[in-house]
Order: sequence, then structure tokens, then C-alpha cells
Amino acid sequence: MLAILVGGLFVLGLGQWGLTKYQTAIKQRRTQYESLQERQVQLAEQRNQGALADRQMGEYLVRSLSSDVERARSDYQSWLFDVIESHNLKDAKVDSGRTVPVGDLYQQMTFLLTGRAEAPEIFDFMHEIQSKDYLHRIREFDLKPSKTESGFTISMTIEVASLRNAPVDAKSPETDAWRVDPDTLAYSDPILNRNLFEPPNRAPSYDGSRTVEVTKGRSEAVSLVFKDAEQHRLSYELVDPPEVVSIDDRSGTLRVRSDELTEFDVTVRVTDHGYPKRTVEETLLVKVVDPPPPPPPETPPLEFDDAKQTYLTGLVQGAEDWTAWMNVRTRGTTLKLRVGDEFEIGSVRGVVESIDADAVKIKIGDKTITLTSGGTLKSAVDSVE
Repeated sequence: MLAILVGGLFVLGLGQWGLTKYQTAIKQRRTQYESLQERQVQLAEQRNQGALADRQMGEYLVRSLSSDVERARSDYQSWLFDVIESHNLKDAKVDSGRTVPVGDLYQQMTFLLTGRAEAPEIFDFMHEIQSKDYLHRIREFDLKPSKTESGFTISMTIEVASLRNAPVDAKSPETDAWRVDPDTLAYSDPILNRNLFEPPNRAPSYDGSRTVEVTKGRSEAVSLVFKDAEQHRLSYELVDPPEVVSIDDRSGTLRVRSDELTEFDVTVRVTDHGYPKRTVEETLLVKVVDPPPPPPPETPPLEFDDAKQTYLTGLVQGAEDWTAWMNVRTRGTTLKLRVGDEFEIGSVRGVVESIDADAVKIKIGDKTITLTSGGTLKSAVDSVE
């Protein structure tokens, strides 16, 4: 029985060992297979990169100057002078700098170009240089206003590559550089259409009411408030204006005369005198309204206020009511007033409200004054104001 058990364990161990060996072999095969697949991908990628490099190098060879450095320098300098002449650069000078080898791949030549021209000619010149599909680049560009002549002076450093594998008799590239817009205007306009030495010029802005009211039958002037951030001088004009409207082109004063009650739009175009000029249009609503009513006539000031010399001289009781006697000394008259009587003496206008043995009460506007015997009318009024 023991022998059978030992034999079974031996067989089981042998089977386990065999299974482990088998699994290890399978794992090694899978690892080798995956490694070979990865290597295949790497080789394919290297082939693709090599093909791309060959194609790129082929493009570079087409764009390269001659592998003969002296010939390359002469060809490029001759082409530069042709471009200079076609764009009318004045006092132009081209100096050839030293040649620097860059590994075994190419040699780098440097050219320093100086000259003078107007801005449009300079940027047309730059466009032609950058459009040429040589292996070259503008490393430095300096632009300054000319101190002695019109236009600008330029100083430009250009680097050019000559591939060592390029043909000695390399031809000039026949195609333009794809990175540069073929349209000269599209290339130069964003540069020329701004001041190179200041921040971009901003358009004027309107800072007034967009509704203008004028009076019917009158010629009225309205000052329009436009502001310019750079404080340039502004010019004003109207766009298709009605006959009843005009504007001063320097001051921006809008003049309107209409004999009809109406309203209409007026478009004002304002241009500043910065560089480049900026323009803005603003549409205003003009309303022609009736003239305001005339102001009430002013009451002329009194030469002398009779109320100051008006005294309550008596309070007389009759059969049915009381009577207040008010003596206006400046007139030499005495007013005998009963309840409800209205009167006007000098600056005081009122209504008798009540009378008794002690005083008379007078309603003046929304106030009531009390006048006692011997007191003046004016002093009673002043006491409640």
C-alpha cells in the first residue's frame, strides 16, 4: 500500500514537472513571437522614416544651391541683385559673410543686405525673397526711417544652405515656397496697413446721445461728441443725408432745419488722421419737435411794496359780522374787509378767513396768517415764511 502511494506521488510530481516545462516553453515562444512582431513594426517604421527622409532630402536637393560654395555664393548674390533692381532699392549693398560647414550635410553662407526704399517696395522685396523656394531664411531684419531721404533704410541678414550632395550645376527652384501667400498684397497689407512704430491705430468712438431733437422751423446746430484714443484730428461727413441736414467737416457740428414735424436717420462717417486712417459710422435718430411754449411773463419787481405800510387799524363788529379796517398809508385809503373778501395789496394777495375781536386771519396760498391791531400786513406774512 505504501509503495502504491509513493509511486502515485512520484507520477504526480513527474506530471507537474512536465506541465511546468510545457508552459514555460509556450511562454518563451509567445515572448519570441511578440518580440519579432515588435521588431517588424520597428523595421517598417524605420523604412517609412527612411523613405520620408529620402523624399525630404530629394526636396532639399531641388531647393539647394550648388554644392560648389563659390558658385553657390555667386549664383545667390546675382539673384539678390536682380531682386534689388526689380524693386528699386536705392543705395543697395550686399556683403557676403563667412561660410560655416554644418557637419557633413551642408554649408551655411551668410549675406548682409542694406538699402533704402519706400515701405511698399521694401515689403514687396521681402515677399519675393521669401517666396523663392531656396534653402534660405531671413535671420535678422532692421527697419528705420531714413534720416536724410524719404522712405526707410533696411538691414537684413540672410542665411543660405548649400547641400554637399547637391549637383554642382544646381538650377534655381522653379516653384514658389508653399508657406508664403502667392498674393503680394495679401502678404504686405497686414504689415503696411498699420504704424510700425506705434500700437495699432484705433477707430474713433461716439460718446453722445443717439437721439437728437431739434425745433421745427428753426436752424439748429448740434455738436456731435466723437472721441479718438490717440487724439488724432477727425474729419466728418454724412452718408446720403436728407436735404435738411448738413455737417461741418472739421468741427462735427450737425445743422438741421425742417419746417415739418418728422423724424429720420442720419449716418455720420468719421475718419481720424492717424496711420493708417480708421473710419467709423454712427447712425443717429433726428426728431423734429414743436417749439416749447413761451415762458410765463415775469412780474416786474415792485418799486415799493404797499404791504409794508398797511396796518390793521380796527376790528368793528356789526349787526351780523365783523369788519377789518386795513389802512394803506401809501395810498391814503382804508380797506373794510369782511370774511370771504379777496384783496391784493402790494406783494400780498389773500382771502379773509375769519375776524374776531382780537385779530383777523387771512388765507394766502396754502398758509394762514394772523394780523393783530397795529401790525403791518407784510410783517405778518414774513412771520410764517
